[in-house]
Amino acid sequence: MKRKYVWVVSLAIIVPMLAVFLGVQGVMAQAKYPTKPITVIVPWSVGGSTERVARVGAKMLSDKWGVSVNVTAKPGGKGIPGTMEALSAKADGYTLLADADGSNAIPAAWGKDVPFKIEDRTYIAKIAEFPWVFAIRSDLNWKSLDDVAAAIKASPEGIKWGWLGGTAGADGPVGQFRAALKQKGIDVSKVKMVTYPGGSDLVTALAGGHVDIGSASTTSVGPMFSAGKIKFVAVTGNSRYSGYPDLKSTGEQGWKTVTFQGHVGFAGPKGLPADIVKAIEEAIGGSINSAEVKNELAKIGAVPAFAGSQDFRKYVLDLANELKGMK
Repeated sequence: MKRKYVWVVSLAIIVPMLAVFLGVQGVMAQAKYPTKPITVIVPWSVGGSTERVARVGAKMLSDKWGVSVNVTAKPGGKGIPGTMEALSAKADGYTLLADADGSNAIPAAWGKDVPFKIEDRTYIAKIAEFPWVFAIRSDLNWKSLDDVAAAIKASPEGIKWGWLGGTAGADGPVGQFRAALKQKGIDVSKVKMVTYPGGSDLVTALAGGHVDIGSASTTSVGPMFSAGKIKFVAVTGNSRYSGYPDLKSTGEQGWKTVTFQGHVGFAGPKGLPADIVKAIEEAIGGSINSAEVKNELAKIGAVPAFAGSQDFRKYVLDLANELKGMK
């Protein structure tokens, strides 16, 4: 009888203690993320728009949590290998994708045999947007898109046009401009398209005179433009970009369908836990309008454009549908 009493008393003590212990363990499990460095994969070259915005986003997370957030560029293959690596990673929040139009909406709308779907990922947060410029070799006398159109009409086989292969962000304005040229009866089939692995490579090629024209983000053209090694003929949109106030927009020049804007955000593998999505989303949303972040984005030609997980997803899907109509 005495032993039974001792056993009951023991259970009375152990069960509450066990409940408390498990509760503590549960709280600890929820508080674990992040406990180690995070990798953000950029499927394009170092120095391009996606990589530069991703670094601003990575700093926001690092400052918030005190952990290393490492941005790793893995260019090549029209952005597909890097995108696939990020989306195939373990869904634990330690491998993220710097997700831009070139890894979501454009390949979905214009790509062929793309091995991923834009629905099959976890959208976390959109960070920034930026316009694109049509840049040319510094020794050319083109002043506008009309001048470019006239040159292509006169001698299409003599034009070398740099791009990223047809499924990257820089190819958005290219696709729109080529479609607009076709509508005007200008044959662009004989223009020589030269492919580069990233926006920074394309800008370098322009500066070196290897191609005549290309589209590049406002986040990647500053140094070469300031050095006088490239010129601009237009910036995408219906209004001028504050960073280059003297440069006429595509809309101002009468090219109303050439208005593509770029974006960069963070995404992850499909099935990323909701608490991790919320943690990253809140960290970016809570920092995006700080003076420091605005200043850092302004330095690279971008503007804050935060959207949470669901809004970011809708933004991309809507953009893909819009681009499909331009194909």
